[in-house]
Amino acid sequence: MKKLVLSLVAVLAVAFSANAANYKVDNDAIDNIIENATEVVVLDVAAPAAANLPAVANAEISGVSAIILNFFLGWCGVHRHYMGTAPGMWALYLFTAGGIFGIVPLVDFVMLIVAVADKGDVSKYINNRKFFMWI
Repeated sequence: MKKLVLSLVAVLAVAFSANAANYKVDNDAIDNIIENATEVVVLDVAAPAAANLPAVANAEISGVSAIILNFFLGWCGVHRHYMGTAPGMWALYLFTAGGIFGIVPLVDFVMLIVAVADKGDVSKYINNRKFFMWI
């Protein structure tokens, strides 16, 4: 308990000593820095590369195969790779613990089943570059 009280006192002491009234802002110096700054141009390298990705033909994709891949490996986005999504989509699925804790692959699974049962056509999900393919 003593450590907690001592830590609280130390934090409050630092907070009170770092009063904003002690700091002065020199607007002329800030304006001078902004006027003399050099412009930085950021090149978007990923967008042209993503636009030039090879597209998967609709005839090559089986909706049933996508459903089976999603059932067993949906947590790592293999079904999305099979359907021609962006190459790094598997990383998004892995780093979000299976696509937001498994919810995204579950919704993908349901949407694929509905698409196959309805018309057998999953073409709107093929070559889809979005993280949420059903939106």
